[in-house]
This record gives sequence, structure tokens and C-alpha cells, in this order.
Amino acid sequence: MKIYIVPGSPNCRKVQAVVHELSVPVETVLVDFAAGAHKRPDYLAINPNGLVPSLVDGDLRLWESNAIMQYLADASGPTSLFPRDPMRRIDVVRWQCWELAHFGRTLGAVLFERLFKPLMGGQPDEAVAQQALSQFQPCAALLDAHLRGRAFVAGDSVTLADYSLGCQLPLAALGRVDLAPYPELRAWLARLDERGAWRATATPAAMALALEQAAAA
Repeated sequence: MKIYIVPGSPNCRKVQAVVHELSVPVETVLVDFAAGAHKRPDYLAINPNGLVPSLVDGDLRLWESNAIMQYLADASGPTSLFPRDPMRRIDVVRWQCWELAHFGRTLGAVLFERLFKPLMGGQPDEAVAQQALSQFQPCAALLDAHLRGRAFVAGDSVTLADYSLGCQLPLAALGRVDLAPYPELRAWLARLDERGAWRATATPAAMALALEQAAAA
């Protein structure tokens, strides 16, 4: 099994966290975006979007980070990360869908304008960032309220939902996204930070420095 990633990518991090949680034997392949490796025919045959992460397992070519997370969890056997009980499982899936459609989409738009676009040499559009931020804040408030009295998003133990929702938040400060109004969310992030699988997938030092420089530009 191979997983194709770019270090520092939040979507890659959530997949890597599952790999570490489950000790999945995988070969990690770094995709050199700067060299255009993601647009080469051999990679597009794996992921026609030219994005990361991607997974290859035998004849399977799988893209979309949340789908990869679910596949890894199921392929590893029964795990509390992705419960087999239908009621608990659908709750995890619900939060992963919400992350893609709302929470992660809006936060990602802010981070793209304020962090990743400058990192790629582009000119950030603060008006776009502010609009996305105004859409993210109600999502953050919703998650903060949901977490009141809960250790994790979908129960008493960490699940795929936590890693999906948490993957971009460590970059919030660099993107000038204020999490101070959301104490339950911040406490939940602290609980994630206690997990070895999460710490093992933290942004590499070189990438963190590049992001800080982009944020300061």
C-alpha cells in the first residue's frame, strides 16, 4: 500500500494520523508539487485531480482524504476510529461530511488567502479571506457548542471525525483566525495534541518556518 502526500498539507495530515493510530504498513511517497510531479501522467493516472493525498492498494486508486481515512480504518479491522455500529458510524460520517462542506471549506479559504497563496507567490485577497472568515465563525461556534460536555466529536474516544475537523486548526494562528471565543474547541484541540499519532504528524519544522514567513509577508 502506498500513500502519496505533501508534507504540511492538512488533508494529508489527517490521513497520516490514521496511519499512525492503526500502525498501517504503508509506503509514503512525497509528491513534489514545486517540480510539477502532481501534473505528470503517472500521477494523474492515480489522482486525475492532481491533488493529494492519494492511496494505491493493489488495483485500487483512491483519492479524497476522508474516503482514504475510512478505507484505512475498515481495512485494518474493527476500530473505535470508525465504529462498525451503524448509529455510531453514521455520526462519524456526518461530521466528516460537514467538515468538507462547511467547516473545512470556509477555514481552508481563509488559510489559502492568508497563508498558502503567498507561499506560492500569489497575491492574497483579504476581502475573500474576510468573507470566508465570516462563514467560518458560525461553524466554529456550532462545533464549540457541540463539544460542551464531550471529550471528542463523536463520543468518548477519538474517531475519524476528530482528525478530519482538526487538521487545519493548528494553522489558525498563522492565518490570523482567532479561536479565543471557542473555549470548548480549544480544549478539544489540546486533547488531540496529547495523542501520539497527532503529534507524529505535526507540520515539519521547515514547512512551519515557510508558513510563518508567508504569514508575516
